Amino acid sequence: MAKPLTISLGEILWDVLPDGKILGGSPANVAWHVNQLGADAHIVSAIGQDDLGDEILRRLAEMNLDTSAIVRIPDVPTSTVDAMLDDRGNATYVIHENVAWDAMPVTDDVLRLASQAKAVNYGSLAQRHPFGRASTLAILDAIDPSAIKIFDINLRPPFIDRDVIDAGLLRANVLKMNNDELPLLADLFGWATAPEAAMAQLFVAYPNITQLVVTCGADGAQWCTPERLHVQKPPAVGRVVDTIGAGDSVTATVMMGLLKGWEVEKTLEAAMAVASFVCSQRGGTPELPAELRKLFG
Repeated sequence: MAKPLTISLGEILWDVLPDGKILGGSPANVAWHVNQLGADAHIVSAIGQDDLGDEILRRLAEMNLDTSAIVRIPDVPTSTVDAMLDDRGNATYVIHENVAWDAMPVTDDVLRLASQAKAVNYGSLAQRHPFGRASTLAILDAIDPSAIKIFDINLRPPFIDRDVIDAGLLRANVLKMNNDELPLLADLFGWATAPEAAMAQLFVAYPNITQLVVTCGADGAQWCTPERLHVQKPPAVGRVVDTIGAGDSVTATVMMGLLKGWEVEKTLEAAMAVASFVCSQRGGTPELPAELRKLFG
């Protein structure tokens, strides 16, 4: 059976940690995990004509990830992000500006790829620059209306823009965020401060969104529809190395569950298993063990 074609749209970069750099960017992390779980994953992004860009292409080749939709931009650097970890492995980031994915173009090949995609994930960060925003929206508008469209909102101050978020919400049928982002979104749109009330207002304001997934760190995750709320606790993690990319692994697993037509409970349980493993490893793109790679057959 052919693998479903998926697109991860937006930033690809090097997370620079105290002990060295590791491939990152939320869309790239999602593509890596969804590829491991059985999809034909494509990253749509841009890198510079520089050594760091060369390294990204070599690393993606080692990971057997398709690079045909990654455009190289001259005279603009490949993105790096300074990542700092606290004593619990939680990361804070310094995200540099004027990097290659801010100048991501729309090509005919990317539009053709978008028209074939069964699922796409995208965020708000890659739309911080007007050029990147225009490219993102053009690619999203080329996606088949029946496809799964996951807006993994990924709010990173100071790059929070109400118009960007509104456009992203209007094009999604699934919204993914963490529990710190929900009150930010509620404040931005004037919704209730209580989480469940804010979720209800979200579904009214954006009826195109039928699923909301909220990750809650060590408390697991919530999957909300207009009709019900399901909560899933994570399995025990022996040692948390860092939490980089854990939320992205949830996005990837949710995408696969939706593509497979799985029930919410089954998908969320799988997502927590994958995310717990990611937290036990360094960075956002560890290789999953065989039992997790085989979750989706």
